[in-house]
Amino acid sequence: MSWKTDLRRRLAWSEGRPGRPVAWIAAGVVVVVALGWFAVTGLHSMLTPSPPGPEVGVPAAPGACTLNGTVDTPPRGGAGDVVCLTGDTKSRLSITRGGSPGSPVTYTGGGTATVRGIDVKADNVVVDGFVSAEAESTGATLQGSDIVFQNNTVTHPVNDGDDTDGIRFWGDGIKILNNKISDISDGSDCDRNGCGDGPHPDCMQTWYSDSYPTSSNIVIDGNRCEKAAAQCLIAEGPVIPDEGINGPGESGNWVFNNNYCETGAAQAVMLRDIKNAQITNNNFDGTNNKAIALSDGSTGAHVSGNTLNSHTHKLITFDDDTVSPGYVGPAPDRSE
Repeated sequence: MSWKTDLRRRLAWSEGRPGRPVAWIAAGVVVVVALGWFAVTGLHSMLTPSPPGPEVGVPAAPGACTLNGTVDTPPRGGAGDVVCLTGDTKSRLSITRGGSPGSPVTYTGGGTATVRGIDVKADNVVVDGFVSAEAESTGATLQGSDIVFQNNTVTHPVNDGDDTDGIRFWGDGIKILNNKISDISDGSDCDRNGCGDGPHPDCMQTWYSDSYPTSSNIVIDGNRCEKAAAQCLIAEGPVIPDEGINGPGESGNWVFNNNYCETGAAQAVMLRDIKNAQITNNNFDGTNNKAIALSDGSTGAHVSGNTLNSHTHKLITFDDDTVSPGYVGPAPDRSE
């Protein structure tokens, strides 16, 4: 069974301070002066931090570029580099080289560089300010640890015959921040009861399999999901007994905060075997039957501050009896 076929079946569920040099004064003693000079120089070098990368959630300033190129031929950055790209291409942007912990490589499109999809398969990477338009199947795929995907526009991924999504992601420490994801519907026929046998176009999605890892310590904040046929977020961990999925590890410690979700299908957010998720301050503005659905051992959820429009009558449902331990939030509605 191909991963796409399996996916279709499963988607039916609906922060050093710089040091200051010390002046050593030893008049008449040249050696002491020299030794003091070398000591101070070394101390200053050790205490002065290297130039920081861009603050998470804030676009890189143009003067911050350490490498320049085009989206057709992006240069290979190293730890701490800010790679500034311009232009547009009908190909996907592939990022396979990352930085080091605390010193990522930042790739920035300045808000205008346009590609037909973005694929990140690296650790310690920041992807900032690109437009992904008309990508085949998926607007962006993120796989690795400590990836920041921020200030990007993902629009109208094109159905390739099986499924269509805005962003897919797998790994630990991923941050998806302040992106606009829109027109995620190509090839679908979804309504508030589901999507049938067609594609299930979601703004954001992850799942566990033999090919993809669990996903923990995830932050999804400040994104705007518009005109998505199915869900704003669907996330699945490694243990889903009803589907024969019993993998190692755990997917947990998620923050889904301050997002706007204009979606259809049965629910806007579906969590299956995702532990300790905070779902807070989101605006659910679609035509879903319910905003949030929890199932398959998604324990420890904290839910607060979310708003619903008049079309969505239920805030949250427990779709089975495995999710209530540790839950904090409004009383759930019945799943029916």
